[in-house]
Amino acid sequence: MEDNYNDIHANILAHLPEKSLIRFRAVSKHWFYLISSAYFSHCRNRSLMFPTGIFLKMHCSSNKPKYHFLALHGKPVRDSFGSLTFVDDSAGIKILQSCNGLLLCCSSRRIGENNRNYYIYNPTTDQYATIPKPGNRTPNTIFGVVLAFDPSKSPHLKVVFVRSSRAFHHLYQLEIYSSETGLWSYSSEVPEFNYSKGAYCSGFIHWMTYSGASLRFDVVQERFQEIPLPDDWNQHADIRYFKESGGRLHLILTNSRHSTRQFDVYEMEKDGSRWFVKYRVDLDALILEYPEMIRSNSVPSDWDYHAFRVLAVVSEENKGSFMVLHVPGKAISYNFKHQTSTLLHDFAPGCTHIDGCVTIETDDSFPYFGTLATVRSLGLDRKDT
Repeated sequence: MEDNYNDIHANILAHLPEKSLIRFRAVSKHWFYLISSAYFSHCRNRSLMFPTGIFLKMHCSSNKPKYHFLALHGKPVRDSFGSLTFVDDSAGIKILQSCNGLLLCCSSRRIGENNRNYYIYNPTTDQYATIPKPGNRTPNTIFGVVLAFDPSKSPHLKVVFVRSSRAFHHLYQLEIYSSETGLWSYSSEVPEFNYSKGAYCSGFIHWMTYSGASLRFDVVQERFQEIPLPDDWNQHADIRYFKESGGRLHLILTNSRHSTRQFDVYEMEKDGSRWFVKYRVDLDALILEYPEMIRSNSVPSDWDYHAFRVLAVVSEENKGSFMVLHVPGKAISYNFKHQTSTLLHDFAPGCTHIDGCVTIETDDSFPYFGTLATVRSLGLDRKDT
């Protein structure tokens, strides 16, 4: 009977905003443990799989990166930019990845790989934890680091580092930290690849390069697999977007020999068997509304003739799927079905040309998912700010 009672309450509370849930944890010990439980996190992430905002890295001269929070719903709001201050790191803090409500961060300035700290931060609860360093780490190069966290499957996480290998017959080695065991595991059977940009989705870390190579890593089985390319992949393809959102992996390609007004948004099948065209995009109406998207000093065959960056793809079927674009000085949402746009934020009011406008690259965008997952449940030392 008590389990049924908890199930009913958990499924009702799972639909409430994060701020309300944080307050409700103070109602009683029972509600605190219920809302803080891994089961509740599973219920919530099962019903709320869509980002409500994006952290945007703003380019500045300071060694400490500054971020702007872009709300995806509601009226455009002008608010201040700020640095991440959840921990006092003299080198500053930068975001490396967003994964189902948690941010993977690290020391911003290069201070030597052995001295660089890596953090897991929950911006909803303002809790963080420092990832412990392996005892036998040597000063070798990090080529990529990816956080793997899916609260719908497990309350635990893994952090995968791809490092240079000390062995002559291997270029790379893996270091994997598991919050479930609190231990590091190591592997030297790592294919030669470009591991600089990885995307975690549904149990796998995916990598793709501009040359057309693709690879994924099974986080549970800890083994590599090849993944297919889209059927119409060709040597002139440019990767404009390759990220996960809400358990779905998306890819956008444009062809350097054709106009970037029209392109397809691909989605990976859940079993990883193939890419399929999820949305077809035509930006003609958007370019008429924002003529500053056309670069005056370029020709239509240039890959960046139309000035835009894709910041996020949100497959929200019930409310209407959309993508978030950065055009000169502005962030807008573009509805796939109706081909309409909505202004989300004006970074540079009155800016009508490209030079001098705020520029945000795709890699500077980190989706925000509200989650109450705590670092205590992740097996790391919890720190409340």
